Amino acid sequence: MDALIVAVLVFLGLFGGACAGMWGARRLKEHHLSKETQEAVKLGVGMVAAMASLILGLMTASVKGNFDSTAKDVQQYATYLITLDVALRHYGPDAVPIRAALGDYTRNAIAETWPDSGMPPKIGSADSEQRLSEVGHLIRALEPRTTDQTELRGEAIERYKSLAALRWVLIEESATQVPPVFIGVIIVWLTLIFLSFGLFAPINGVSLVVFLLCGVSLGGAIFLILEMSTPFDGIIIVAPDAMRKALLHIAG
Repeated sequence: MDALIVAVLVFLGLFGGACAGMWGARRLKEHHLSKETQEAVKLGVGMVAAMASLILGLMTASVKGNFDSTAKDVQQYATYLITLDVALRHYGPDAVPIRAALGDYTRNAIAETWPDSGMPPKIGSADSEQRLSEVGHLIRALEPRTTDQTELRGEAIERYKSLAALRWVLIEESATQVPPVFIGVIIVWLTLIFLSFGLFAPINGVSLVVFLLCGVSLGGAIFLILEMSTPFDGIIIVAPDAMRKALLHIAG
């Protein structure tokens, strides 16, 4: 679900609920707005507000945890690329074509994951998988002539295996699915809360402006949560700096 659309729905629900409460309060009889009624409504709305806070907290913790984990895995992935390149560089001239293939793969992975043209990222594309598989094939095809080369070939194979495994981890982490039912429930609950606020709020410009700003703020909070659920797409993304540094090392 598009984060901006959801944020707009949240804002409309909250501000519309507050306005509906103000409009309804003027048409209710006085005993419906008594002190006792206000206290009863506050108790019920307080429970709903507590549950809404809990759900928002769970959503934030889930997407933020996945975002931080993805950022760490990207750094780890870049480290594996550099250490693999170091092993191949020490291997000697026979590994030069493999280093070139590794550089091509890294360059392609950066271009697909963090495109500059405004296109959506391609996480786990077949082209990227084929390029990485070719690197592994070339490493296994090496024919060591010394003990050092044998050890370096074994080290390169281990690094390649780590890269291949971590690549699939990043693919799985590329999006944290926020259940649509959570979003729907949150919108309904927050709308009810603001509806109750509007029932007992004075009808004036200050109240309208405050409800407007609160609606924008909560809509923005939902927007940020949904944006973080896609670490490689949108406004809030994992930085590609580590991968670019790895590419510079490989190309150097």
